[in-house]
Amino acid sequence: MPTLSTITRTASIVARSRRHQTLTSLSASSRIPIVCENDVPCRGLKASTTTHGISPLSDPENKGQRQTGVNFDVLGSWNNRLELNVNVQQSIKRGSLIPQITLDNVGYASLCGRRKVNEDKLLISEVKPGLLMFGIFDGHGSDLASQYAQDHFQDHVAFWIERGERNLELVLKKAFVDLNNMFTRSQYKKQIAKGSDSTSAGTTATVCLLHDDIHLYIGHVGDSRAILCREGKAMKLTREHCPDDEEERDRILATGGRITWSSIGRPRVNGKLEMTRSIGDAELKAAGVTAEPDTAKIRVRHSHDAFLVLCTDGIHHVLNSQQVVDIICRARDPQEAAKFTPDQALLFGSDDNCSVIVIPFGAWGKFASKHFTSGFTRSLIGSRVD
Repeated sequence: MPTLSTITRTASIVARSRRHQTLTSLSASSRIPIVCENDVPCRGLKASTTTHGISPLSDPENKGQRQTGVNFDVLGSWNNRLELNVNVQQSIKRGSLIPQITLDNVGYASLCGRRKVNEDKLLISEVKPGLLMFGIFDGHGSDLASQYAQDHFQDHVAFWIERGERNLELVLKKAFVDLNNMFTRSQYKKQIAKGSDSTSAGTTATVCLLHDDIHLYIGHVGDSRAILCREGKAMKLTREHCPDDEEERDRILATGGRITWSSIGRPRVNGKLEMTRSIGDAELKAAGVTAEPDTAKIRVRHSHDAFLVLCTDGIHHVLNSQQVVDIICRARDPQEAAKFTPDQALLFGSDDNCSVIVIPFGAWGKFASKHFTSGFTRSLIGSRVD
């Protein structure tokens, strides 16, 4: 049985052979000078460079700078600065190289910042072979809800999968609702025992499932954010569930809730909560605050997608999505990116807990950014930046 290294070497040899044949035909038909990888002239072809002195294959995207290593992206695969193994089964099934993402590749960090307590919690786990889970939870009122979500969310996902549910979007929807109900019951029992009727603890929840390193499923409530870096551009995968969103505001008002504004201009449901969907917050459920998540399914394009980042509002309140992407693109690896991003948010004046998870994809490092637009994006009235 061929080993992974044998398959990789064979693929490399076939790739070079096919590319040589393609380049030969191109040169013969259009008389364009061709240079093979590493600036070594191909046999029978005359070496040349582009107008800026760099060979065409050393700079296949015409960025004006040399790219080290073989750029397999011309063959529909990926060019990655990380040492990622090949997902052999999916590569054979789909006819193109698919990198294998493991938990060891993922970077994460969480800083307390200028708060006394860090109420953010992170979840990075393997539900089963071929299915990874990443979640970020930003608690409020205490860390009871975010800690509960970190401890039990995977159990609810696994439960529905074991029951035979194959639609992972539906699995996420059921897991969100189940988690909210179980947390509410557990807190209600504790409050009754203490003689108190306060059930104000809650949390945001942004959870992603990566299936077979290709299919990305997202479930989301609250104001945390998921951002995909595609071809160096920020692609928001979630929307903030806030009272200033027209759809969310109409639902709150139709349910009988009310929206008021704080002294610094922030809208709140019943004067208490700055989001319209959350896990927990039992006393506001009658006012329209729901645990029903927005869900989405996206196919990862490893030759174009560099990474997925999950972050709390302590980061995206002061850095817009493109700035977050640019910061991460400058890092050598996901862990360095995860440590650097909260530091930048604090530098830009964030006064909240700052947490981030960075999941690399096939194009990691391909869109390295040399420039970072630092504009002071923090707003005194706390408006969010895209």
